[in-house]
Amino acid sequence: MGNKIVPVNHDLLEQIAESASIGRSECFRIFKKIIGKTPVEYLTEYRLAQAAYHLSNTEKSISEICFSCGFNSTSYFGKIFKENCGMSPSQYRRSIRSAQKR
Repeated sequence: MGNKIVPVNHDLLEQIAESASIGRSECFRIFKKIIGKTPVEYLTEYRLAQAAYHLSNTEKSISEICFSCGFNSTSYFGKIFKENCGMSPSQYRRSIRSAQKR
């Protein structure tokens, strides 16, 4: 997974659409058709994967990981992480560390 974080750029979809000479809605539709997810879903999934990597491999605080991965709120990060991973970020970190000790 690595340490590279996708920078937060709220105009990215518009920039892509403009460079392809298509509208934002058309860009959104094409993205979803090709990738199978909306741009927001794709970016959220990527950010969660990065967060999981950092939880597993660094001593950074959960708050630091949250913001460095592009989330704007620790409560939202915790909610989305739990919805997608089945446990809170701190539970995830403990379970990974416990498994690594075995």
